[in-house]
Amino acid sequence: MGDERCVHELVVGQCTECAPVPRGLTRRVFTTQGGSVFHRTTGCEALYDGRRKAQRFGRETHTPRNVALSVAQAEGRGACIPCFPDHRPSARTKPCEVLVDGAWLPGLLIEWRRAPDGRWSGVVAYVHDGEQVTEVRDQAELRRA
Repeated sequence: MGDERCVHELVVGQCTECAPVPRGLTRRVFTTQGGSVFHRTTGCEALYDGRRKAQRFGRETHTPRNVALSVAQAEGRGACIPCFPDHRPSARTKPCEVLVDGAWLPGLLIEWRRAPDGRWSGVVAYVHDGEQVTEVRDQAELRRA
């Protein structure tokens, strides 16, 4: 008895096209040539922000393309936080809000760090001005989602 094969003639379990989709993601996503994340829809506000930013800096904008999730991940892209609020890259990641320019934006808390003075800061990821940002922010700039 040989190995079972999927529709793509690969061993079942080894085909990224047929593998189960991680919780909170979709099998098909949208990407742009200059972007670093994948989106659920072409109507994503973060996607529009990225296009507007590219235009402000005189860069060319590109029409979003619909691709398999496996293709977007193979290109090194991460999930757009506003598009995929239920996706957690790891079990330790928690949803949060990050204070940026006076507004609370949706984000993901990756880890907490405690400074020698006893204050906490969090490593967070969020989308601002069309770009996904990962940085350390003070506890006063973070809150539960």
